[in-house]
Amino acid sequence: MTTTNIKKRPLAGSVTARVWEIADELYRKTGSIPTGQQVNDIYVKEGGNPSTGRTQHSHWKKAYRNHFKRGSAAQIDPASVTSAQLTVSLEGRFVIPAGMRAAMRIGPDSIVTARVVNGELRVIAPAVAIRRARDMVRDAVPDGVSLAGELIAERRAEANKDDDA
Repeated sequence: MTTTNIKKRPLAGSVTARVWEIADELYRKTGSIPTGQQVNDIYVKEGGNPSTGRTQHSHWKKAYRNHFKRGSAAQIDPASVTSAQLTVSLEGRFVIPAGMRAAMRIGPDSIVTARVVNGELRVIAPAVAIRRARDMVRDAVPDGVSLAGELIAERRAEANKDDDA
């Protein structure tokens, strides 16, 4: 059995990319992974081949799930949506609209981090925070430098000092 390793999205404008676009659009609207039937119904109405629709939906779903397993946004980045007015209840609660939740890549029972900066509420999903931290470290550490290797070398040097004493 051959396993397909999806490393990147199909080329924009291609027949297969259209299936991915439909899946992305449905995910943004609903905040949940669309079924193959939902995606295929739209794709076939547009004149697409049902077999291609099913296959590409499967690839999209694997890429989406692998994205969250790895905790990176290499294949599916969080999207941006326009602002919305939200009503704050007496208890101080408000509902994040489905489109915003989808753009943030959060679902039911997701845990997010919130803070207030200059009177502005900022809410961030863990996957986005992790990606930002990785990007900051990648920018700060020169190519070819292994932080783990340096830490191990420092610990070994300390251990050798203790042994000599």
